[in-house]
Amino acid sequence: MSTQTLTQEEYDIIIEDARYGDLETLQEIFAEIDPSLLLQIQDEHSKTTTLHMAAANGHLETVKYLLSILPREQAVQLTNFQNSEGNTPLHWAVLNGHLPIVELLCEQYEADAFIKNKVEHDAIFEAENNGKDEIETYLLKKFDVEPVEVGDDGEIKVQVSAGTEIESASKEQIEDSQTNEEFIQERTAKLSM
Repeated sequence: MSTQTLTQEEYDIIIEDARYGDLETLQEIFAEIDPSLLLQIQDEHSKTTTLHMAAANGHLETVKYLLSILPREQAVQLTNFQNSEGNTPLHWAVLNGHLPIVELLCEQYEADAFIKNKVEHDAIFEAENNGKDEIETYLLKKFDVEPVEVGDDGEIKVQVSAGTEIESASKEQIEDSQTNEEFIQERTAKLSM
C-alpha cells in the first residue's frame, strides 16, 4: 500500500479488517501509512468508517487501537463521524449492545449521545427502542438526563445538569416530533421507577 494515497479498493480492505477485528493486520497497515488517513477511509456508498465497523461488531481492542493512533482531536472527530444515514459509531455500538465500547467512546473520546441520525434518533433513543436497557441506563446517567417537562406552549424541556459531559442541550437537540415526545415521556417514567 502507498504511504499517502489509497484506492477505494484499499479502503474497503481496511474497513473489512476492522469489521472482523483483525487487529494484527490493521497494526501492520498503519505502521506503513499515515494514521490520519482513518478520517478519509470510508465506504464510498454508505460513508461507513473503520470505527463504525469495529464498534458495531464489538471489537473493543480494535476500537481502542484505531482511536489511539490518532491525535485526540482527530479521534474525537472520527468518534462522532456520521455515515450516510447519520449514524455514528456510537449508534452502531448501542444498536448491537456493546456496552464496553459505548463506555470507551463516551468516557475517553467525547461521543455525543445526542447526535441524531436521518430518522431523528439519537443513541439514547436507539438504546431504549431496541431493548438495550443496560446501555440506556448508562447513557442516561452519563449525560445526566433529567426528567422532562412539557411547557404550556407544548415545548419539550430536557435538563442536562451542569458539570456533565454535555453542559447544555441545544434547542435543536431537544425539540422534535411526536415520536421523540413519546420517547422522552417513557424515559421520564423509567427514571422515576
